[in-house]
Amino acid sequence: MILIQFWLTTLMIIGVTIWFLVEQWRSRPPYLWNWLIDTLSRALFFILLFFIGTWDVYGYYLRFLIPILFLIIVLRSFFQIKHLPWRPSKKDKQAMVSIGINILVSITFGYFIIQALVGFSYSDHPIHLQFPLKNGTYYVGHGGSSTLINYHHRYSPQEYALDILKLNRFGYRANGLYPSALDQYEIYGETIYSPCKGKIVHVHDGLKELQPNQMNNQTKKYRTDHPAGNQVTIQCKDVKVQIAHMIPGSIKVKKGEKVDENRVIGRVGNSGNTSEPHMHIHAERKGKGVPILFHGKFLKRNDLLSPLDTPS
Repeated sequence: MILIQFWLTTLMIIGVTIWFLVEQWRSRPPYLWNWLIDTLSRALFFILLFFIGTWDVYGYYLRFLIPILFLIIVLRSFFQIKHLPWRPSKKDKQAMVSIGINILVSITFGYFIIQALVGFSYSDHPIHLQFPLKNGTYYVGHGGSSTLINYHHRYSPQEYALDILKLNRFGYRANGLYPSALDQYEIYGETIYSPCKGKIVHVHDGLKELQPNQMNNQTKKYRTDHPAGNQVTIQCKDVKVQIAHMIPGSIKVKKGEKVDENRVIGRVGNSGNTSEPHMHIHAERKGKGVPILFHGKFLKRNDLLSPLDTPS
């Protein structure tokens, strides 16, 4: 089911992107006003896609190439239609209806853009942590304070949770769109280090890993078991920090043990309620989510952390 949803979403995004680019290229409206509103609705779509798209799947560099391509096409189409009359008469009902529809589309895209931007800030008191990965360029798949860019946000203890992946030099998180082999994902097997000084208050290990796209809550044997998979929870002052989905047998700490920053915790895997290898981390205080700042930065979907940003 997850694989079907993935391909349907992928085809829809690619299809709409190509359609809008082609329609902008072929744009031959009867009036400049129609061209302007048509272009605005398409531009807002690409702005929305820029913020909420999963660019680790489609290629991080494509995130910037598509807007550049669209801008070039917009300029081309403008010079082809700039001689047209500015606005339609009220008698031209077809042109007026087209304008009305595209205004509604623009308002819809604009609303979702605002919802995405809301997720760029936080109101609760944050915790400052060291980033627990050290060897590459890391990508935020889910992060922020809005459900549009972070599906965890609807759950109070995890409302500021982060799902972290790793990108290769071409800007992809895996060798292929959705490979079935765990080792085809760049982050798989990465060493995880303690993000803070504290005490280990919970450890769970021994859960087997699943093939990507086969989540625990959709597998009969694991339907009610440990959605965090193999995981470690650290008490950092008054905040509990949980790191989840590790490789079975890779956890190097025990409950009750005190740890310092950069102590090896385990390795990134694909155990628990997860559709592919990634590192999940969240912080909570008395059952409520706490914003996490890594090196003073609040991370959102599509943010990157390079080797220069991570601790040595």
